[in-house]
Amino acid sequence: MSKTEILEDENKLTERLISAISKLSPQRKKMLNELLEEWERLDYREDSRIPCFLPVDYSTNDRVYQDFINNLSKGGVFIETLSPFRVGQSISLIFTLPLMQKTFKISGTIVRTEQDGIGVKFSKKLTPYQKELIHSAISRK
Repeated sequence: MSKTEILEDENKLTERLISAISKLSPQRKKMLNELLEEWERLDYREDSRIPCFLPVDYSTNDRVYQDFINNLSKGGVFIETLSPFRVGQSISLIFTLPLMQKTFKISGTIVRTEQDGIGVKFSKKLTPYQKELIHSAISRK
């Protein structure tokens, strides 16, 4: 297929999508927008993640919490919680990687909030040793 044919096919597809979207109800458009946002969020991840179920103690400026980490990467964690938080809040975490029995004390920032939890990006203050431990834990899965 030539570049011209590929561009023509892409243009036809774009026209079909625009036509289909314009015919959607406002509710369906909202649902489609939420789906697109989810795809963008998933594509944005910089590091591979491992599913896990790790107890975590964490705190913000005003309170201490205990919940569970749902997934882990070299760049951050997702914490299952029903407590309300806001994007941009600073957070301090303490958790243990069970296979290595290494306790982490890491600070981070809440980068997203969802109905069932929060996404936390680790701060730039991770030591090379901490990065290597997390990398080793991810590699073992």
